[in-house]
Amino acid sequence: MKTGCRKADSWFTTVCPESGRMSMRSSAIAALRLVLSLVLCFAAGCTSKSNNNPQAPADNVAQSALARDTNPQVSDADLAAAARGNTDFALKAFPLLGAVNENAVFSPYSITQAIALAAAGAKGTTLGGIEQAMTFSLSQDRLNPAFNKLDLLLAAETTGAVLSNGGRLPQLSIVNAVWGQQDFPILPAYLDTLAINYGAGFHLVDFINKTEDARTTINSWVEQRTNSRIQNLIPQGALSTDTRVVLTNAIWFKANWASPFPAAGTATRQFINRDGSQSPAPFMRQTLSASYGQGNGFQAIDIPYVDEKLSMLVIMPAPGTFDAFLSALTPTKLNECIAQTALKQVDLALPKFTFSTGADLGNLLRSLGMTDAFAPGHADFSGIDGRFDLFISSVLHKAFISIDEQGTEAAAATAVIIGITSAPVSQVTLTVDHPFLFLVRDRQTGLVLFLGKIVSL
Repeated sequence: MKTGCRKADSWFTTVCPESGRMSMRSSAIAALRLVLSLVLCFAAGCTSKSNNNPQAPADNVAQSALARDTNPQVSDADLAAAARGNTDFALKAFPLLGAVNENAVFSPYSITQAIALAAAGAKGTTLGGIEQAMTFSLSQDRLNPAFNKLDLLLAAETTGAVLSNGGRLPQLSIVNAVWGQQDFPILPAYLDTLAINYGAGFHLVDFINKTEDARTTINSWVEQRTNSRIQNLIPQGALSTDTRVVLTNAIWFKANWASPFPAAGTATRQFINRDGSQSPAPFMRQTLSASYGQGNGFQAIDIPYVDEKLSMLVIMPAPGTFDAFLSALTPTKLNECIAQTALKQVDLALPKFTFSTGADLGNLLRSLGMTDAFAPGHADFSGIDGRFDLFISSVLHKAFISIDEQGTEAAAATAVIIGITSAPVSQVTLTVDHPFLFLVRDRQTGLVLFLGKIVSL
């Protein structure tokens, strides 16, 4: 193993190869880390609750009298469109995150949920820019119910229940909370949208007189709902006396492999890094039945978790082609990779890894077309308060992922801070020993919960 630590400036991450871990380094205002996934949205404190985790602050809450719709009438086409838009956003955003020579992970679903809460109060060109950046193809009256339906479907698949064979279903917690300035006027229609589709209300805090207390409260909420994997999501200085709304969504995921790797099979191998150098790393190994495929310049394996409804898709481009493969990866190309897989016996060697990354997504979202939302005097979030005085000041994201012999744990958080103007047939061998992509996804809908890359160990 290499010794010492190195700083990944673009992601504010410290990498310590000798321990096989990456730990997050805070950086002033812009720092965001992913899990496997949390989302902090607007900066005006209110609280919301999701069916999968009803625990949320209950004191001093402004909320609609309407209950969450637990049986939204959503067509299969709309459900597919919402999931497809999330994948489109994931693949066009991922190459723009961090440095090319650094490992990275994020939760596109966490970001999508957070921005969707903002979009519910946006109008005009501000909404149009959000839709372009996030690849929202449905109108608001169809998009919000579709996200609600996706969330409910995931909740039903990931209860963590113990099965008759002793296995445990995956666990996935997706919780919404909205934080707003006390006495800040919120339109009833916006509160209705939050309640019906996201189970959310407004937890009132005091950004003006007790800014640091509000930041601590939100960060504590995030930490608790990500099993302490996402800490200090909102760094000092990110909130101010001009902050009015912070929309939050927290995601935590833990799942066991359908076929665990035997601990005795783990051994040190050489991983070929993106720059051509080699590093010793712990590789897990087993022979399992899994969907495997190889195509023009890549190998892929879809490793199922217990119950086989969720999986981790690993795609390893041919040596020396990782950058070109990633830049050309589109939803169509991804589907082609998946379509070329078939059930086989696979002698699989996969490295263990644990790391966190974070970023400020403001510039990324602007580059994708979401410009007006960040522009004081031009942003139109009048659907929230009936006025034209709100704009997004920051979008922060953090993510965490850990893979070992038993399975996967992941968490993520996104903060959108808003202020005012002021059957086996043959056996193959796959050794994942050079740069690769990984996607934690729902097989039924294709929804991508987490997306990452390993380019060096």
